[in-house]
Amino acid sequence: MLCRKGSWETVKERKWNALLTVFSLAGGFAGFVTGEMVLARWGGEWHETILMGVYFGQLAFWIGLGCLLAEIVAPRLNGQEWRLRYARDGWKFLVPATVVLLFAAGALLQFVYTLYWDGRKPVQDYVLVMDRSGSMNQTDPKLQSIAAAQSLVSRMDKRKRVAVIAFNEQANVVQPFIGMKDQASKDQASARIASMPAPDGQTDIGKALSLAREQIESGGGDRKASVILISDGYSDVNLDQVISPFVQRGIAVDTVGFNPSDEQGNRLLLQIANATGGSFYNVERADRIVEAFGAIYTGDRAWHLAGERYGDAAGDAYRGWMRVGMLAVIGALMGLALGIIFDNRFLAKSFIIGGIVAGLAAGAILETGLQHGAFHAWYRAEADLALALVLSFSTLLVAVGDSAAGRAARSSGSGWIARRGAADGRSPRSGDRAKTGKQFR
Repeated sequence: MLCRKGSWETVKERKWNALLTVFSLAGGFAGFVTGEMVLARWGGEWHETILMGVYFGQLAFWIGLGCLLAEIVAPRLNGQEWRLRYARDGWKFLVPATVVLLFAAGALLQFVYTLYWDGRKPVQDYVLVMDRSGSMNQTDPKLQSIAAAQSLVSRMDKRKRVAVIAFNEQANVVQPFIGMKDQASKDQASARIASMPAPDGQTDIGKALSLAREQIESGGGDRKASVILISDGYSDVNLDQVISPFVQRGIAVDTVGFNPSDEQGNRLLLQIANATGGSFYNVERADRIVEAFGAIYTGDRAWHLAGERYGDAAGDAYRGWMRVGMLAVIGALMGLALGIIFDNRFLAKSFIIGGIVAGLAAGAILETGLQHGAFHAWYRAEADLALALVLSFSTLLVAVGDSAAGRAARSSGSGWIARRGAADGRSPRSGDRAKTGKQFR
C-alpha cells in the first residue's frame, strides 16, 4: 500500500518477526518463573498492591527484553537503520517503559480490584476461643485443637494479630493480642497455646464470648476483628444478649464443632455463626480441625489479580469480569511499552491492540483456572505465555510504515519520541539518499 504525504511516499506493510515470537515466549517464561519466586517468598508479607506491581513489572521487563533482543539480532520490524542508529535508545527506555509503567499499573489495578464497595474490610485481628472443658478428654484426646490453633498462627501474615482465650465454666486470656510480625512472635503465641490447662470442668460459651468481646474492645483502633470459637458441647446461653454486641459491630463468629453426637451443642454453634455472619464447621473428627481453621483463615485473606479469590468474593462474577478487564489493561500497557522501546507509532498501535487481545485471553485463563482448579502456578504460566505469544503476533494487525520520511523525522527530532538533529549535519532527505542510494519523492 502506498500513502502520499506531501512529497514523501510511505510504504506500509504487515510484518512479523519469528525470532521475536521465540524470544517473547522465552521472556514470558522467565517472567513466570520470577513471578512464582516473588509470590512464594513475599506473598503474605508484602501488601497485595506492591506484590502485583512487582509481578507485572518484572513480567513486562522480561517480555520487553526478549522482544528488544530479537529485533536487534534480526530487525524485521524496524529495519536495519533502526538497529544501527536507534537501538541504543531502546535500552534506555526498557526499564522505564516496562518495570516502572507496569509496576504503577499493577499496583493501581490491584488496589481497585480488592476494594470492598460495601464497606467491608479484611480481617486483621483473630480471637481464638478454645474449649478446655472436661469432655475434651474424650473428644480430643490427641490435642488436635491445640495443633490446629498452632497451625493457624504459623500461617498468619505479619499484618495479623491474634489473641487466645481458654474456657470451661470460667474464661481466661491465655495470650493477649500479639502481632504476627516475625517468627519470634508466632513462636510465643504457639507456646502460650501449648501451655493451656488440661481439660477440666463444665462449659460456658456465653462467658467465653463475653471475654472475647472485651479483648476486641481493648485492642483499640478500627481494625477488623473476627472470633473463632471451637467447642464440643452445649451450654445455656442468653443468645441475644451475648451476640448482640458482635452483630452491632459487624464481628463475625466462626464456630467449629467436632462432637457429632451432641446435636444440641452443634445447633447452638450454628445459631451463633448464622446470627453474626460467620460460618459453622462440623468437622465430626478432631483430626479435621486443622482443615476447618485453614478454611476460615483462607476465606478472610486478601486476594490478588494473579491468585484465587476467597470467601464471599470467590464466586463474585463482577470481580471475575474485573480481573479479565484489568488484564486487558495490563496487556495494552505492555504493548505500549514495546511501542516506546521501538519508538514506532505504527508498532505501538499494533502492540496495544494485540495487548488488549492478549490481556483478555490471559484474564480468561486466570479467572476460569484459578477459581476452579488446584494447580494455580500452571494457570499463571498459561496466562503469562499467552500474553507473550499474542503480543508477538500483534505486528500483523496494523501495517507498519517504513519510509524515508519516518527516518528523516526521527533524525530531525520530530519523530514519535523527539530526537536530536542529524549528527552529520545533512538534511534528512540527503542523509537518507546517502544511506540508501535511492531518491524519494
